[in-house]
Amino acid sequence: MPSDLDQRLAVVERVLADPPSVHPMDFSTDPTLGVWSTEPDCYRFLAEHCPPGTRTLETGCGTSTVLFAAFGAAHICCTAGQEEADRVLADCQARGIPVDDVRFEVGHSHRTLPALEAAGTTRDLVLIDGSHGFPAPMVDWYYAGALLGKAGVLVVDDVNLPAVRLLRRFLDQDPRWESLAGTDKWRAWRRLTDGTLSEDWIAQVWYRTRRQRAKQLAQGAITRARKLYRRPR
Repeated sequence: MPSDLDQRLAVVERVLADPPSVHPMDFSTDPTLGVWSTEPDCYRFLAEHCPPGTRTLETGCGTSTVLFAAFGAAHICCTAGQEEADRVLADCQARGIPVDDVRFEVGHSHRTLPALEAAGTTRDLVLIDGSHGFPAPMVDWYYAGALLGKAGVLVVDDVNLPAVRLLRRFLDQDPRWESLAGTDKWRAWRRLTDGTLSEDWIAQVWYRTRRQRAKQLAQGAITRARKLYRRPR
């Protein structure tokens, strides 16, 4: 008999074989709906970390939302448009996937996420895959990441894009996070603390390593200048 994990992985393969068309391909001129998705391994990672009842949250919606519902997660989806939420719900209904534990917070994440934090919402896993314009990924991380308790899992998609890449570089140097898995497209970390993510810049390794790098570059330039000055003419 297949294990619970095997069943969730099988759901991933079925949904990826016929992913939901949720997003307009061109918001201004093209009414055609399309599929925005990440790599299959990211969805398999979600399946491995989402047994039924896992408290999850994502920014953005689509294939991942359908999967969270199918996994039996207690899920919150933060999406900017009600139309996309409606399409996800219709897709779940067509597949026979219950949505009783799926909740949509419609609006821009910089407005919906602070309210969730203020309400004391806690999550076991967070997926950041909403707006990729600077500084939206950082805002999503700052508020949604704060909902994670110690050992909570953070997944970030599209780390190859400029703003998200900056967030990835920060997380890789932040001692509050432990890298778990990922590729050039997506990455996952485990939180090693809990509570707010607010801290002063002087406490951040991010700044110390950048100062160290700047000092190394300056020292290297001084050394090269001295060698040139001492070179016989």
